[in-house]
Amino acid sequence: MRASRAGFEMILILFAGIVALFAPTVLKTKSLGFIIAPHALLIVIGGTLCAVCMSFSFREILSAFCSLKSLFTYQANNLQSCAQDIIEISKIARSKGFLEAAQAAQYSQNPFLQSAAEKLADNTDIKSLEENLKLTFFCENKNDFKNIEIFEEMGGYAPTFGIIGAIIGLVQISALSSDPKSLLSGIATAFIATVYGVGSANLIFIPIAKKLKNILEDKLLEQEIIISSILDMANNQSSIIISEKLNRFLCEKQNTKVIPFAA
Repeated sequence: MRASRAGFEMILILFAGIVALFAPTVLKTKSLGFIIAPHALLIVIGGTLCAVCMSFSFREILSAFCSLKSLFTYQANNLQSCAQDIIEISKIARSKGFLEAAQAAQYSQNPFLQSAAEKLADNTDIKSLEENLKLTFFCENKNDFKNIEIFEEMGGYAPTFGIIGAIIGLVQISALSSDPKSLLSGIATAFIATVYGVGSANLIFIPIAKKLKNILEDKLLEQEIIISSILDMANNQSSIIISEKLNRFLCEKQNTKVIPFAA
């Protein structure tokens, strides 16, 4: 899948944030050495990863990191196109039946709409259809909710381990105060660990969680529209009624009429 513009924009913004964080001191000291502290980085990143591994399964953590590719490949849903597909399917469902509607849905580019239309053809009872659609909705999205939770937790753990790194640095200062070299190393660890912890949380982990949440909300909106429309078809609503409901719903979200009324 083609990389999205938003993904590269996120990288540029992250880079700009790091530059803004360290550039003033670099310009003043003419050196990058003060921001490089492997011990502090190990405490913050290593501690954060260990804490997450204690809280979630390895499979869940792997899924969360794999979800990062969606930041670069995700394309915003075209709700207008989805709504138009729904209207065409509803016309066929009304005139030719649910089986024909399910076959027509296979030409749609939306996998969830295809699946929902198949369930419409397979379920004669409206209640069981609704339960089936909601179960599919839950199963498709539960991993996305967990991925967001993991990055939110990392955003909470990182500053804490930054503080732990600072405390370790201060302990090192008090224990080795007679050695000037160790004293300077302890001071660096103390302050840089805090910067690493707070910086990684607010520049990386929390923004990633927020971005994944925005992507999920976009996806959930589209799926909710599909479920509502499929249930209307099951209730034998006309395509005109479905079109009007879609317009009211989408106009509220986008402040514009996105589809014409069905003929």
